[in-house]
Amino acid sequence: MGGDTHFKTVLPHEPLPGQQFGFVHLQGAFVPKKKEMKGAQSLHRPLCPEEKVVDDEEQTTSCKCTKIEYIQTTLTSKLSSLIQLCGMSPCDLLSVQPIVQETNKGDNNVGKVRLQLSTPAAARRLCCRIRRGNYGPRDLLASTIITDDGNDESAAGITVQNEGVCPFGCKGRYVGKAVMVTEITPTIDVQQQHQEYYDDEPFRWERAAPPKFRRLLTNSNSQKFKLTEEEISERRGKTRFVYLDNVLGKELTLDDITLDGQTMDASMKNDLMSIFQGESLDNSHFGKGGVIKNGLLQQDARIEDDLRHAFQEALRDNLSQYDSSKDSLGIELFVKADSAAGKKSKPDNIKPKQDPKDTVATRLLFDHLHIGMRSNDDATNLIQSLQGKRLQLKMELPNALLQNSVATNITITTGKLYLDYADVLQPKKGNLRNKKNEVKTPREPSKSECTSSTDHVHISGLHVIPNYVSVQEEQMLMAGLTGPHAPWAPPQLTTTGGYIKRRVQHYGYVFDYESSDVLRRDDGGSNDICGKGSDKSACPALPCMDANVAEMTDDEVEKWTERAVEDVKVWEALAGVIEKTRRFDVSSVLSEGDLNDGVSKMSLAEGTKQTFPHLNQLTINEYNPGEGIGSHVDTVTAFDDGLLIITLNGGIVMEFRKAIDDGDVSNMRKLVYLPPRSLAVLSRDARYKYEHMIVSRMTDTVNGEIIPRKLRVSLTLRTALTAPVFDKGIGKISLAQSKVPQSHLPKYESKVFPPRWGQLSDAALANASSKIGDEEDSPVDRSDLITPETESKHVHAVYDAIATQWHHTRGKRGVLWPGATQFIESLPPGSIIADVGCGDGKYFAEILKHSYVIGTDISEPLLKTAATRGDDADDGKRKNIDGPQYQRLSKAKRALSENPSVAVADCLHIPLRSNSCDAAISIAVMHHLSTEARRIRCLAELKRIVKVGGRFNVQAWALEQETDSKRKFHGTDLLVPFNAQPKYLQTQAKSSENDDNSQQPSSAESKGKGVAQMMAEQYDGAEFDSKKNLVVFQRYCHMYRKGELESLCERVPGLEVLESAYEKGNWVITCRVCE
Repeated sequence: MGGDTHFKTVLPHEPLPGQQFGFVHLQGAFVPKKKEMKGAQSLHRPLCPEEKVVDDEEQTTSCKCTKIEYIQTTLTSKLSSLIQLCGMSPCDLLSVQPIVQETNKGDNNVGKVRLQLSTPAAARRLCCRIRRGNYGPRDLLASTIITDDGNDESAAGITVQNEGVCPFGCKGRYVGKAVMVTEITPTIDVQQQHQEYYDDEPFRWERAAPPKFRRLLTNSNSQKFKLTEEEISERRGKTRFVYLDNVLGKELTLDDITLDGQTMDASMKNDLMSIFQGESLDNSHFGKGGVIKNGLLQQDARIEDDLRHAFQEALRDNLSQYDSSKDSLGIELFVKADSAAGKKSKPDNIKPKQDPKDTVATRLLFDHLHIGMRSNDDATNLIQSLQGKRLQLKMELPNALLQNSVATNITITTGKLYLDYADVLQPKKGNLRNKKNEVKTPREPSKSECTSSTDHVHISGLHVIPNYVSVQEEQMLMAGLTGPHAPWAPPQLTTTGGYIKRRVQHYGYVFDYESSDVLRRDDGGSNDICGKGSDKSACPALPCMDANVAEMTDDEVEKWTERAVEDVKVWEALAGVIEKTRRFDVSSVLSEGDLNDGVSKMSLAEGTKQTFPHLNQLTINEYNPGEGIGSHVDTVTAFDDGLLIITLNGGIVMEFRKAIDDGDVSNMRKLVYLPPRSLAVLSRDARYKYEHMIVSRMTDTVNGEIIPRKLRVSLTLRTALTAPVFDKGIGKISLAQSKVPQSHLPKYESKVFPPRWGQLSDAALANASSKIGDEEDSPVDRSDLITPETESKHVHAVYDAIATQWHHTRGKRGVLWPGATQFIESLPPGSIIADVGCGDGKYFAEILKHSYVIGTDISEPLLKTAATRGDDADDGKRKNIDGPQYQRLSKAKRALSENPSVAVADCLHIPLRSNSCDAAISIAVMHHLSTEARRIRCLAELKRIVKVGGRFNVQAWALEQETDSKRKFHGTDLLVPFNAQPKYLQTQAKSSENDDNSQQPSSAESKGKGVAQMMAEQYDGAEFDSKKNLVVFQRYCHMYRKGELESLCERVPGLEVLESAYEKGNWVITCRVCE
């Protein structure tokens, strides 16, 4: 290279330069130094005895050790020998060029040396060797280096002579401090050539130390780096960095490593896999590698460095197709090599304190890394293209790894990749937000309006009764009304043509938001809002109590409701609350302001009760924090006087504004706080003269106290009226006009639970049954074999999606329920056992100790994990893959465990002959069956396949949990969340894996979204947890009360319950087949 050539640093994360040669820059004191004198006689330059000091102004002569020719010749010789000791070829070193610098005294000094090597890869290897070995000028210029080429191997190494004193009699001494070593390359003006990338943000990380990355997730615990959802979305649309996980790690198997064109030795495969999985090299066939310096081994981690470089280049080759930068600038790879990179190594015979940071680490973490693309578009394309895919990495094993063998090419298959956006932390700024460039937009005030400001305002007919329902009733109603059997209404249109955002349920009669009217069941309901040809008005019937409810006293209704709560009967408890509300006497809570109202004073004087016995319509609204409802008056022609609102779980501030100008301006507006478990009664003026609304905000201020909003569920009970009859000439009734008298619609009630759309009332069902003689034509659906939507959506689809994570987090741990293992051990040897609902087959190894097993499950992905257990076992090398019970099996039984007999089947229709099994187990299956008829059918199937005299064991979740249990259930039918990690999920969730035309999210749709959010959108019913960055699935579970399993068995003829027990939150029964 010419003298005018400029160089730039090649950083560790950058690709190798596209040059023919490689260059290395060394910086250090390459001339001996004499210890400086104190005081004014101190010298600030190298000093040798041969220097003749004429006076302070005269030029001096130098020792031979300072001559450029000597330094160049000596370094060439020593470096060639050192390169050979480090496992490289001496031919890689082409030239050594000392760089002369003139000192302030006018003489020359050599503090920098440039090396030219045969290839950029050789330059990178040499940089790592010198940096790891901590070689200084003393090792390179004042030592004897003996190679093992033709010499005694034990004598090979570096030996410093005469403590580094100049060999020419100079009293100067070479310093032992390690030289600074940098890989360099001839430079061009990259920034000017690619200015378009700098317009947005730099396309090159310009520091040797890697940046501190963070996933773009919300983190409420980090105030310093906390970002809002909008800021995260903005950063995802700009960042060029990508987080890559599950590359080479714990999931790597022997089958994933192949030697191109040859057969690889099994021991070499195991050792190579151990390196990638982070295990120590102490006991491997490769050795650690190092140079003997002054009789002590200096480990230079050559294997780790060379393997890391080979891995980086192989990965770059695979990812290069996603680099759309001009002139293909290449991809930055930030690989965490080990925990002690750059730290000084310790000789083997020196035992340091037990601090892993003081020793050279032999761990390489290839499982996750960060990638720097050149633009955000490239990063987005990379994430969408490789999500969930596997790569074939073709890499060359370095000589250092194979010791004296020639380099060999291998192919390694990665795991299923997981990619997500990443960003660079900028702690010096204190926050990722650029506050200077922020556009200030009007926001909601920190404190919302306080309810105490309207305490003086009185509205006739408005009452708030706190603690109307008990805590137990609230928990029960919340569990049922938001649970899996909750009959949420299909999306409903509004008057503006849009859809209401909140979820609603209607009972008795539907309130149509498009027409702002109640849908009377005699209207025919021609509109189809379900998309299945169903009646728009056919909402569930209103839950009701026993037929003799009219004869029950108020105390008896209260006790009936309490018993329903104790028995965890959600819909019965709701029926009791509805009846209690019908009987609630508003006159018992009249305030002083109410007594000034003529109607209230007259009612009180006459001793009459103010109740609402005709309530026949219930609308349930679910308000998430921040959601509200616009100002309105419930349609006067649709509902009679009296709106009764029960608030559950979260309190809210409701605002009332006068809708009719009656000349009184004193009571125009009032704020009322509705606390949890309260009842709000709106009658007379509050019903007809005031509009009510809920402002959309995250907090409410009640008497000066800021209360964050929570999920709120409201139960609004109203009395629906028959269709209005208008007088001739009146086209529409307004609030200022008198109503045409209307009657109450009949109560449409049912005691059949759980309620569902299209359900007939008890009266309609009795009428239909009397007209239909043939039982097969009965309107009651008696098909137990048809899977309900609750199970297909919240059981089958969920386990298909989470099968891989379920196997990794549960099946591989080998944790078995004690009651099941005791039952298996009690069976005679050689028994044939059916594992119904076997999942990933975690009980197979336990059964196969003495018996044989046939497994069935409805989830094919789970069964695939059971059928591939042998493929994951790696001949027993990974000891915990299937738990300790797997290791205790004989060779024949292990073969059966590796290739089990399994079938995809419903537990209600098991594909086995009757009386074909000696025993059966069904663990954690029956709590996923959503109806009582299906649970009985499952027990009957277990009885059918087991021989007479045989036994089966059933276990299911219990409603009664231990006091120290993390699981607390407030209902029998619940949706239990399962937090799924996106890396375990399949990318194409709604289409076939081999479908090339499967729907991919477009770049515009996915830009600014994290991987977990995109995954959640692909799965029907899944939710995105923005705080934890997880995909949340809801599993349906029925919690069994004490004695419930036994009562179900009593309804199956020929079954005898031998044992019933409670075990760690589960009910366990063992049954014997009698006939």
